[in-house]
Amino acid sequence: MKRFILFVLVLGLFLSCNEERFSTLVVTGQVAKTLGPESNTASVLLGKATVENLFHDEWMETPNPGDTTFWNDVFPARITPIANADVQVNSETIGQKLPGIYFKPAIELNYLDRYDLEIETPDGKLITANGFLPDSFAITNPHQGDTLSPDSVIAIWTLSDSSEVFLVGITPADSASSARSWAGSFQDTCCSVPGSVFQDTLGAFVPGEYILTVTAVNGGWNKSGLDLFLSGGNLDGALGTFGCAVLPKPVVFQVR
Repeated sequence: MKRFILFVLVLGLFLSCNEERFSTLVVTGQVAKTLGPESNTASVLLGKATVENLFHDEWMETPNPGDTTFWNDVFPARITPIANADVQVNSETIGQKLPGIYFKPAIELNYLDRYDLEIETPDGKLITANGFLPDSFAITNPHQGDTLSPDSVIAIWTLSDSSEVFLVGITPADSASSARSWAGSFQDTCCSVPGSVFQDTLGAFVPGEYILTVTAVNGGWNKSGLDLFLSGGNLDGALGTFGCAVLPKPVVFQVR
């Protein structure tokens, strides 16, 4: 039902538009303080999204049943990277690595400080956003090297001031493992891990080492395309998200 409602809302957007296509600037930006291994980074992806209006007269008059536009996405879109923009975080320039990709390592990041993103595109459009870096915190359960049964894994971490959400993830330490990966978002400081995380797609238990990560986030983070259409993200001047994150040292534990 939720997907259907989202579909109807986006459908209304296109039905109300008389243009052949809809274009907008899109941004995904973040600053992240990682403690295992230690690194401070700032990264920004900048592009122009163009979505074809399938309900424009041109489309309705000359439909092509074999058009691959209709095979994968209801609303086909393409992203054109925007190069040579002026991208800054707290007046510190974030250099361009590739067209549309801006990145800077070893940026100075301090817990609980405010970080302002400012982007000026080559044609003079201004995009701004801000967030606060969450405070330091740690994973307290399980402990490094613990051996647990698959139905008794509970993740617990300490509180992080200025955090709006915690992203929790578990992956097999062995990249060749057939076990499922798992991720969830929580506003509390603990969660139970589903036992199915330690199974393969057929439901068979997969023993071994697993990695637990918890990320404290302030601001927007990894929103889907529909989220951006419906909420606009948390930027001024573009669709998209800007977030500040702290990632403490992950925990490696055994499941037997």
